[in-house]
Amino acid sequence: MNLPMNLLFWAASVVPVAFLLVVMMKFGWGVAKAAPVGMALAGLIGVLIYRSSPGALAVEAGKGVWNSAAILMVIWPAVFSYELSCESKGFEAIRNGIQSLTRHELFQILILGWIFPSFLQGITGFGVAVAVGAPLLLSIGVSPFYSIVIVLLCHSQGGTFGTLALAWEALIDQAGVNGTQEAQAALLAAAMIWVFNLMAVLLTCWFYGKGKGIREAAPAVGILSLIMGGGQFLLAPVNSTICNFLSAAAALGAAFVLSRTKRYGKEWKMADSPIMERKIQKEQTEEKMSFHQAFLPYYSLTGITIFCLLIPPVYGILCRWSVALSFPETVTGYGFVTKADPAFSPLKPLTYAGTFLALSSVISYVYYQKKGYFHSGSLKAIWKRTVQKCMPSTVAITCFIIMSKFMGSSGQIYVMSQGIVLVLGRFYIIAAPIFGILGTFITSSNMSSNILLGNFQRTAADLLQVSPSVTLALQTVGGVLGTAFSPGCVIMGISTTGFAGGEGKILRMIIPWAVACAIVFGGVAYLVLC
Repeated sequence: MNLPMNLLFWAASVVPVAFLLVVMMKFGWGVAKAAPVGMALAGLIGVLIYRSSPGALAVEAGKGVWNSAAILMVIWPAVFSYELSCESKGFEAIRNGIQSLTRHELFQILILGWIFPSFLQGITGFGVAVAVGAPLLLSIGVSPFYSIVIVLLCHSQGGTFGTLALAWEALIDQAGVNGTQEAQAALLAAAMIWVFNLMAVLLTCWFYGKGKGIREAAPAVGILSLIMGGGQFLLAPVNSTICNFLSAAAALGAAFVLSRTKRYGKEWKMADSPIMERKIQKEQTEEKMSFHQAFLPYYSLTGITIFCLLIPPVYGILCRWSVALSFPETVTGYGFVTKADPAFSPLKPLTYAGTFLALSSVISYVYYQKKGYFHSGSLKAIWKRTVQKCMPSTVAITCFIIMSKFMGSSGQIYVMSQGIVLVLGRFYIIAAPIFGILGTFITSSNMSSNILLGNFQRTAADLLQVSPSVTLALQTVGGVLGTAFSPGCVIMGISTTGFAGGEGKILRMIIPWAVACAIVFGGVAYLVLC
């Protein structure tokens, strides 16, 4: 490989990502507008500067379409499920149910914006937690903007070890570390995720009521964070596959117990909270849907997921069916090789989050139809709104992933990464989480980020003569931080709350916090090692 490593090539590799950040944060472009231009830039740079061929770009575009289809198979059922709840007045029932369980408004926000989304993230992943949690917060009066921001920040607990640790396993496979190093990396990653998640929850309380909000929620936050974050910290080195699910399930149960205590069962709210948009509830005389009926999509989603993924004989049978595409090897004019893949990114439809969402939607629709919560034109209206919300997301997700494929196959990501290592030396440790953030921002997936950069982080550790467990933990934690503002997750929140055009505002709120945490984590690691 004779790929040049100079300032021109490095600057060119940065252009697509820098363009997206600037136009979305500074000029307020929506993702559906920015993504196609970013994709085109990556392709042009790949051909004109990195000597990639149009044929190679076509191959990578095919990979991108296949990867995006897997994500869209989650987004469309998630939005459809949300529209089911809207059409059946389910969110009103959920709001009433949560308010009857606990009249403590801030605790309601913590349950719907932190605990339940973290539980969903642990068993489904792929942004489902955001698609479900944001509209639930909206239903109890949280403004659309803060509904999205709170869930984006607080669902991070399952960002690495959730979905049966798929992102973690991808990282370990790419890096090729041994058992001891894997256990050390898991311990470090779980500790940093715990810290970030706790900070995100405290920030949520600050959003709601500043210092008073933090003081009021502190006992519950301390107990639930200890159960969820502490449980994952203890279990991750022992059994990474179920550590997140078990700790999140325990925290969900504890939340319901806390809702019966004197402190969090009482009525409490701050009338002037800046994140609330309370509306006067009109009295209704007709029969209302119950809380449990309204929660049917989530009960069924949880039940189906647990049955299919956590019962070994069932999972063993269902995971046998796999669908994958074959792609040839591509080589740039500089000799940068992307190897052939006879079974690229295999998808197991019977154990896939999108399948579970679709099944839960069908179950819910049939039940609601039987109970008379829909009229004759409901299905058509639900589908129409689903298409309207999902089309921009479909364009954006597809273009983002194709862009990442163009950058990866042409060598742009390689040059960008290697250039930073050469310049920073051992200070690279401080920047290591930033790579995880960038990888997740580009691909909208911590798992994809770990696949893309896992081997690079291992190589960087070897060059710097530090334990790979450190750089690998920083990589995946950076990926967790990136999921808080990745385009895919942001789109999930916007699609299900109707907060169209708010992408730039969301990014401006979250990115500084995520980057600051990344620098702190990297800085601590540097001080300890150096």
